[in-house]
Amino acid sequence: RDLREDDRVKAIVLRINSGGGSAMASENIWRELELARDQGIHVVASMGDYAASGGYYIAAAADSVFAMPNTITGSIGVIGLVPNFSNLMDDKLGINFDTVNTGEFSTAFTTVLPWSQRDKEIVQEGVEEIYEIFTRRVAEGRDLSLERVKQLAKGRVYTGRDALELELVGRLGDLGA
Repeated sequence: RDLREDDRVKAIVLRINSGGGSAMASENIWRELELARDQGIHVVASMGDYAASGGYYIAAAADSVFAMPNTITGSIGVIGLVPNFSNLMDDKLGINFDTVNTGEFSTAFTTVLPWSQRDKEIVQEGVEEIYEIFTRRVAEGRDLSLERVKQLAKGRVYTGRDALELELVGRLGDLGA
């Protein structure tokens, strides 16, 4: 945002070396890059050893995307993880929990109680919603059809060379090339 709001900035060059991370953080960065592009600021993404998942998510917002031939690229997919220690607590440590709660979802997503089927469904719905957004961002950013992106996605990774052939990157090279 600071770069976008600085009138002296004419281009933003991202050096991405990331296996991913938070979907929300990726979306926030993507949004700022999109706003920068809307203001006429050119955005370039140079991918290092890897630009996967959230790293690729933000690369897809760039006007130009560069990868090295061996850059691990893609991993267009989403995983939802919440630790569940219920078996450890009960079976291994002999610690049990009794609950008193105010509603069906009061104990949802705790780390020490088993999840209900509905808890799992809610998380799955969230994962699918984030996946839809992610694939749309890639389709928009790389000027590909959503159907094509979904064929390439599902968490798969590609080399930079393969990603070039699949149009996930625009060119092979790095900041020096």
